[in-house]
Amino acid sequence: MNLILFDSPFEKMRLEGSDLRAKHIFEVLRARVGTKVFVGFVNGLRARAEVALVEADGSITLKIVGTEPAPKPLPIRLLLGLPRPHTAKRILFEAASMGVEDLHFFESERGEPSYAQSSLWTSKEWKERLLLGTEQSFGTHVPEVGMHTDLQSAISFLQGEGAHIALDNYEAVGSLPQLLPESAASAVIALGAERGWSAKERDTFRKNGWKLAHLGAHVLRLETACTAAVAAVSSSLDLYDAQTSTVL
Repeated sequence: MNLILFDSPFEKMRLEGSDLRAKHIFEVLRARVGTKVFVGFVNGLRARAEVALVEADGSITLKIVGTEPAPKPLPIRLLLGLPRPHTAKRILFEAASMGVEDLHFFESERGEPSYAQSSLWTSKEWKERLLLGTEQSFGTHVPEVGMHTDLQSAISFLQGEGAHIALDNYEAVGSLPQLLPESAASAVIALGAERGWSAKERDTFRKNGWKLAHLGAHVLRLETACTAAVAAVSSSLDLYDAQTSTVL
């Protein structure tokens, strides 16, 4: 955890000793009175906070001493055939840590419908994975997550400007970087569930103007393909903008 997220901005905050954030500050960071730690406010500023008080029961009081803008989210959206829960956990974490704008899932034809009933989705666990990824990234943008009934519904929701590319190992017409228009300032990247796209789904992409691209000759695990795709697109779009730290 490189940064500790809070839902809302504050000037001073007391964390109960049972709060996992207080335990992390005291036990992992080994913070004491006067120690400064990095915090952030969801979809807001990044800040430096000072430990102002440590109580006998482990409760900690934090005081903000400086703020700065957090990194902007990447103009990259992910569309995924709903994968097995264990894979989805990894994707949620990695996508959040890389700063994607949002993620959208749908039950693909070759996917398993029961995955949607996993405790990952029926509890708050999916959001916890996003928060952990965001904290790891030293950012504050927590991606939105959308669920769609089918591919066409998802495509209609995601229509708009930018490149629209579906990754496919079998009928791709070129590599992902090759198929990104030079003028593209944003992108929507689709990845199938573990068994890939059906013929009908490929046709649906083509009918909606999407291009089919590959990431090379090797077959990648879905979570690896997600990370590779986001890295390739962000590099091709030349989105990196170095920021100078201004926190005290």
